Amino acid sequence: MLKPSSNTSLVSRDERVRYVDGTTCLTIWYDEQEEIIAFEVIFGLAIDEWAFLYHRKGMTRYCKVDDGENRFGRPQKQIMTGTYILPDSELEKFSHFDGAIPLKEKNFVLNIMKARIVK
Repeated sequence: MLKPSSNTSLVSRDERVRYVDGTTCLTIWYDEQEEIIAFEVIFGLAIDEWAFLYHRKGMTRYCKVDDGENRFGRPQKQIMTGTYILPDSELEKFSHFDGAIPLKEKNFVLNIMKARIVK
C-alpha cells in the first residue's frame, strides 16, 4: 500500500519568506542570524517566466524558467536554463515592487540587481 507523501519542507517558515506583487514573486532565504542567504525573483509569473537568482556564496544569474521534462508518474518540475544579462527593464519593474516587503530587503535585492544590469 502506498503511503501519503509529506508536505513538510526542509526549510521552516522563519527561514524562507515569499512576497508577491502582480506578476512578480520574491522569495528570500535567511540564516540563523536572520541575514539573507539567498533570494529568487521570478518575473512574468505564468506568462513568460524569467528568474534572477542570488546566493551569498557568489552565485548570481538571470535565467529563463522552463517547464522541464514531463515524466510518467512524476509531477512536472520547473528548471532554470541559461545565463543571461539582466536587462534594465527588469530592474525598473522590481523598483516598483510592493508586495509588503520591508524596505531593507527591497534595497538589498535592488543593490544586487544593479550590479548585474545592462544599460
